Amino acid sequence: MEVYLCRTTLKGCIMSGRVDLAARPSRLAPFVNDVAVAWDARNIGLEPIAQLTSEVALELRDHRDTLGGPVTPTGLAVDPQAFPALRRLARTVMVQRLDQGAGFVVLRGLGALGLTPDQMQAAFWRFCVAMGEPMVQKAGNVRFGRVADLGRPASSRPRYHETAVGGSVHTDSPIMPQVADLVGLLCLRAAEQGGQSRFVSVARVHNILLRQAPDLLGELYGLFDFDRRIPADDVSDTNPALLRAPIFSCAPDQGAYGLRLRWQPEYVWEAASLPGASPLSERRRLALHLLEGVLEDRSNAITRQVAMIPGDMQFLNNHRIAHGRAAFFDPSATEGTDGPRREMRRVWLRRHPASKLPAVQEAPCRP
Repeated sequence: MEVYLCRTTLKGCIMSGRVDLAARPSRLAPFVNDVAVAWDARNIGLEPIAQLTSEVALELRDHRDTLGGPVTPTGLAVDPQAFPALRRLARTVMVQRLDQGAGFVVLRGLGALGLTPDQMQAAFWRFCVAMGEPMVQKAGNVRFGRVADLGRPASSRPRYHETAVGGSVHTDSPIMPQVADLVGLLCLRAAEQGGQSRFVSVARVHNILLRQAPDLLGELYGLFDFDRRIPADDVSDTNPALLRAPIFSCAPDQGAYGLRLRWQPEYVWEAASLPGASPLSERRRLALHLLEGVLEDRSNAITRQVAMIPGDMQFLNNHRIAHGRAAFFDPSATEGTDGPRREMRRVWLRRHPASKLPAVQEAPCRP
């Protein structure tokens, strides 16, 4: 099989709604042989659930009154030198689990410390800021996002995190010019039924497509329109309805860790109906269907699932891992107004400059 190169610049401008890339990639990234990166359900390696260390548990118990909070939607100002054991564990998790490991982890134990919900959210926020800089997720300067079923009708075009639907394996922040490097999720309340987290290796998916359909994979390196879910009345020249970016790209200087996926199927499929969108050719539609089918993984051959419980903190590398959830249902909440609902908090992170990987540039991509 021919080995290809890749075009990789992902810098963009929200003002124009475009990512600064040539219309087509020069080449594709090659096969990734490292099973620690291109893992499947049989050889994922480390157990995806890890426990808080006793050192961190003790630190949180002893200093719970200084955690701060509540965490507002715009975040929480914290002393960067406080809670040193927590900060050390956060950095270890980032390096050993998100960068060098499978690319994701569920950190368990926060819910067993007797913390209030506000204290748990403050502890989670501190873990996040130890790993990176929180990014704005939506209008209003929101950096501490709520993930819950808001019951909005499909006609209002809600964003994925505002629904109870499942099955859409994706990466976070695909409608942002610069996507998040890392994603944190805190479970405050689990769903009564369903809602399990799903994780898939981006490199494993790329390997499958490269081996089985390299010509269609090439289509996914081109530019696609993404629906930014902007209300029609808010669309303007400086706040466009569409973002144009590639679905697959590659950072060649990062070797086997350099593949990138920007993907939320609803945002791509529904963009085609918006003014100014480029029409999807039959070939591109076929490529999208193929990618979506591989990620959906009905056989669970390449998917790892984890059921989160209250207090669990989920962290993932948003470049290496596509993720999703099973559809969920809270019967007691739908039968009455006072029933509990699945409730999560989410943080998108950009790496601190000291931990940033080398800048992406056009060059051969090597495993």
